[in-house]
Amino acid sequence: MQDDGLPARAGMGIFFLALAVRLLALAELSGSPWNDVLLGDARHFDEWGQRIAAGDWRGGEVFYQAPLYPYFLGGVYALLGHAPGLVRVLQCCLGALAATWIARGARSFASPRASVAAGCMAALYAPAIWYDLQLEKTSLATSLSALVFLILVSKREERSVRWPFIAGITLGALTLLRENAAILLLPLLWAFGREQGERARRLAALLAGFALLLLPVALRNRALGGGLLPTASNAGVNFYIGNGAEADGQYRPLVAGRGHPDHEREDARRIAEDLSGRALSPREVSGFWFALALEEIRDEPRHFALLLVHKLRLLLHADEIMDAVAFEAFQDESRVLRVLALFSFGVLLSLALAGAVPAWGRRNAGVTLASAALVALSIVAFFVVGRFRLGVVPFLLPLAGIAPAEAWSSSRRLPALGLFALGALLAFWPLPSSGDPRATSAANLASELLRRDDAAGAERWARAARARDPGSADAAFNLGAALRRQEKLAEAVEPFAAAMRLEPAYEADCLAELGAIRALTGDPAGARELLGRALALDPRHPGARRYLESLERAQRSE
Repeated sequence: MQDDGLPARAGMGIFFLALAVRLLALAELSGSPWNDVLLGDARHFDEWGQRIAAGDWRGGEVFYQAPLYPYFLGGVYALLGHAPGLVRVLQCCLGALAATWIARGARSFASPRASVAAGCMAALYAPAIWYDLQLEKTSLATSLSALVFLILVSKREERSVRWPFIAGITLGALTLLRENAAILLLPLLWAFGREQGERARRLAALLAGFALLLLPVALRNRALGGGLLPTASNAGVNFYIGNGAEADGQYRPLVAGRGHPDHEREDARRIAEDLSGRALSPREVSGFWFALALEEIRDEPRHFALLLVHKLRLLLHADEIMDAVAFEAFQDESRVLRVLALFSFGVLLSLALAGAVPAWGRRNAGVTLASAALVALSIVAFFVVGRFRLGVVPFLLPLAGIAPAEAWSSSRRLPALGLFALGALLAFWPLPSSGDPRATSAANLASELLRRDDAAGAERWARAARARDPGSADAAFNLGAALRRQEKLAEAVEPFAAAMRLEPAYEADCLAELGAIRALTGDPAGARELLGRALALDPRHPGARRYLESLERAQRSE
């Protein structure tokens, strides 16, 4: 298919359609707790960005997470003040640009109508809109993935070294958001190396652009004692979370209830050093978790094989697998997201498989499909959440646009229909239930409100979470903590006891809190017994130690 370019009018229409639906959804979420309260990584990135804006550009620790997004936030905050709302608007603009890039790239192997269809699908794809509305690096990563796709399929034939260099810089930036995106270096090397003329210089320019972004980060991490880490030090931990003996294919914190990045970094180092019997550098901590995962894979190969199949099912499923907050919680607040959610990943996957049939054999279609497969495999190698899967979407949308525009009139329509049905079967086949996403989101919101000392708000959301999912240990624990903060001590006992029963990993935390309640209600002997049990489970438990010291001081002063 000859690339005659995307008409300017079509490109502008796609851009403004994408921007309009994003800004409308953002307006609908104004005043929503999901917009006002930052959870998980969003809070972590926002605080990190504020530190950068305040002048801490270098930082004093090896990067635990890929660092580009906090620096993006820091740049915006330094110029315009702490303005999360403005960041969301900027992300909406980038998301709209990404839709036009996808349409332009699709034009290199699809008809004008199919290219416009791909751009409109990109403009209206609800999960992408959802991430554009959050302070989360997925929005920026998706936009850069769309730009990589555009360069990969439409700029490689130019003989100059400019576009390979730009491709390297773009991929380097994307890797500093999502480390697994480095796998896209393979199709870029193939694409720029395949064309005749200046091959060596073009490949050198590609690698130079890629190294230009990663080398300063690697040198900084090494200077801070982390070893040679070109992005961050959490790769080994992520690999273990996704492949260890207790892995279930999704994110599971190393220690229950401590999924925040700061806790995870601390727990990963502490556990690795305890088991190794010596102090470890960040690179050595990452290596420890890689080695432990590989050891457990060798010990249980059948579990690992079944786990890979399950992760592939998770990746292909229509539902958006949540992280700190669920897509469904945002849908409840936005009519735009509720309507557009009908175009789910399941529909996209089915259309992309159908569109791949008439596109097969066309120049650039194969490398697009291969790129999607490589990104998918790089996700399955670790663990699956919806925000990781969005990296595949810019490579599927061009193929999906071909399905309604070309597949049904193609001589290959029967195979296309067959693959459409296969995609629907893979995407919509029910998965085992893993809890209520709205309940989990409400429990996470309660936890963040507790951190903000809003115990009444935390109680309200924790009760809502328990009402939706009585089996949620997080909801029960947060409700107990909220009640105790409000000195509703008698009411707090039951949720703490329930949390301990539902999640054994919470036992030390719950025993410590129940011991504190016993002390406050005038039962020092009972308090000492419960706190002793907590310390027997975790000798370094800070809450139990603090409560026990407070109890002993109070008894000495009597």
